[in-house]
Amino acid sequence: MGYLVPGLDVPVTKTTGGLIVLPEDHFIVRRKSWDWNKTLRVGHSACDQCSRCTELCPRYMLGHPIEPHRAMRSLGFNTNREADVAGTQFCSECNLCSYYSCPEDLDPCGVTHQNKMRLMAEKKRWSDPLFAPSRADILTTYRKTPTQRLMQRTGLDGFVNHGPLLKKQYQPNEVKIPLRQHIGAPCVPVVNLGDSVVRGQAIATRPVTDGKAALGADVHASINGTVTEVAAEYIKIAATKN
Repeated sequence: MGYLVPGLDVPVTKTTGGLIVLPEDHFIVRRKSWDWNKTLRVGHSACDQCSRCTELCPRYMLGHPIEPHRAMRSLGFNTNREADVAGTQFCSECNLCSYYSCPEDLDPCGVTHQNKMRLMAEKKRWSDPLFAPSRADILTTYRKTPTQRLMQRTGLDGFVNHGPLLKKQYQPNEVKIPLRQHIGAPCVPVVNLGDSVVRGQAIATRPVTDGKAALGADVHASINGTVTEVAAEYIKIAATKN
């Protein structure tokens, strides 16, 4: 899971779980570098509808109506694709289908992601999805993915798996805090250029329409400092010098 970043200047957000550093020619880096046009072209020409991506999909096995092979089918096997992509809204984007399941080395996760984003943008929802809760009891006992095999397939078994935690407090000189770190609407700044702020202070809040706050979460300062920039997408704070 996760996404590829070009360098260390990308800000850490509340959804950041960690950073994984890999060589530029690593399998995962190369796959995450694919653009949509390449995913579309390769998937359109090479998918043989074997359905292994669906058979090993963790969300499908839990009973959710997500079938990656049907999303792949929508690329070129029919003209009415909406029925095939409706279930993509339940994809967690774990990438197991793309990095492990597919024997053709295709990118079903990329296809489901693209369709999920489109459906969200068009505000289309499956009003009465079909769930199969009993599927988990039937399938998960013999369809779980072996971790060691997954590491081999993704080229991660060659790294030493030791990561001791070090209690070291990092003090940045400046932070850049995005105003959208969550599902919903971006936050609206409540501070101005030159304002002094303290750690934990709200610097942007959810927009309010007709007296009701939009879906989302307020954004707070992570350090004590002075606001040096208020932009449409982020707020910068320079740390207070001791």
